[in-house]
Amino acid sequence: MTEQYRVDGHDIVTWLRSRAKADGNLCLDSREISPGDVFVALKGAKSDAVAFAPVAAARGASGMLYEMGSAVLPGTLPALAVDGLRERLGTIARDFYHDPSSRMMGIAITGTNGKTSTSHWVARLLTALGHPCAAIGTIGCFLGAEKIPSPALTTPDAASAQRLFSTIAARGATAFAIEASSIGLEQGRLLGTSIHTAIFTNLTRDHLDYHGSMENYEAAKAILFDWPRLKCAVVNVDDPAGLRFAARTVARGVRTIACTLQGTEPPQGAQCLSADNIRAAADGMHFDAHWLGTTYAVNSRAVGLFNVANLLGVAAAAISLGLPVRQVFEELAKLVPPAGRMQTVSAQGAPLCLVDYSHTPDALEKAIAAVRPIAAFRKGRIWTVFGAGGDRDKGKRPIMGAVAARDSDEVIVTSDNPRTEDPAAIAAEVAAGAGARARVILDRHEAIVAAVCEAASEDVVLVAGKGHEDYQEVQGVKHHFSDAEVVREAFIERKTRESK
Repeated sequence: MTEQYRVDGHDIVTWLRSRAKADGNLCLDSREISPGDVFVALKGAKSDAVAFAPVAAARGASGMLYEMGSAVLPGTLPALAVDGLRERLGTIARDFYHDPSSRMMGIAITGTNGKTSTSHWVARLLTALGHPCAAIGTIGCFLGAEKIPSPALTTPDAASAQRLFSTIAARGATAFAIEASSIGLEQGRLLGTSIHTAIFTNLTRDHLDYHGSMENYEAAKAILFDWPRLKCAVVNVDDPAGLRFAARTVARGVRTIACTLQGTEPPQGAQCLSADNIRAAADGMHFDAHWLGTTYAVNSRAVGLFNVANLLGVAAAAISLGLPVRQVFEELAKLVPPAGRMQTVSAQGAPLCLVDYSHTPDALEKAIAAVRPIAAFRKGRIWTVFGAGGDRDKGKRPIMGAVAARDSDEVIVTSDNPRTEDPAAIAAEVAAGAGARARVILDRHEAIVAAVCEAASEDVVLVAGKGHEDYQEVQGVKHHFSDAEVVREAFIERKTRESK
């Protein structure tokens, strides 16, 4: 029984609620359907999910939404055809779940690097100041210490996002900080979401395999700063794209807080949060933050100049929500990086190891720059172990190799999620940029062990690329692999070798 879509969005929701169980959900993946859920069959460039309607029906789906014009097998499921389903799904899901994001303070973070650290820091800071805040993004959905099941995407699909908002609101969240990837924004995954504050971290080369050009990449990021009913934009104006975004939001009449470490002049009409007197210390970064004529000294436990920029964005977001400024900067000093973001792994008598997600040329450059003062303090050398992902932007591979060779004392090129490509071919492209100074050890486990065992105890080993990930993807199969775990194993191996 197929009803052609002839009604407005409200009637679609009425139809959905008449078919879904009271606790039923909208689900895009037929394999994840539970009895009473409604299957949302989106049409893609290469396939149409209506083909999986029998799977959804077998798993207990009570209905299906599909794109008007798709061929549906008669009698499979009660189904409703919706013209422009992909574009309308966000608002449909919003109304189905009773507009959960509007009941919370929404903060969305976009940028090439820094989204995960920023989202988790916003969540921790707001929670510490009495506003339970969930962090949603690359490493999952967290509300306090609780990890809430979510899709393995930086930005969840439109239906899953609204479902997550409903779940966290029911569990007491009054705010959320969500990573807004360029692909997620372009695909409309956050449509229907109420966003109070948008944060921009930076724009450097990534995802060109998808966007095709930096201009298209920036345009995708810009979607967030044109968001309906946006109340505040927090923008890193040291980045040229940030200056353009700030001018855009000022022109819209949106409150704009420009963040700068370089004394960049913000657009007229924007407020400015700046930092100077920045010093790298053994325990993190120390700096002075300046807001509305008052200076706040911050002794941060985070490593790297880029994290000072991220912390300014976090502080500005909290200020945009009306939280007490002095308390904001006091809590800022207590924040530590999330897993896989300049994560320290150490053992007595061994080199200091840092595990980081840096997988772009700019992120790798900044990660090594963050390591440099630590290595200088220890009077040691810098080792960098990294690779490049398969089936992704190939142009960045030699650039990353050149960055590592230029800024490190020792370089080991290894594999990093080769996916369907030949790991040796990827490593060769990376090593071509590094030149003769790079050593190639394809087995990532062996590469990490080699660095940890060969480095002097005063050295620093940066293991870059995978960060929080707990797998290595090869030919469509994800094998368990954790850089932090392997570093700890390498410490044991080092101790064993030293005892012989």
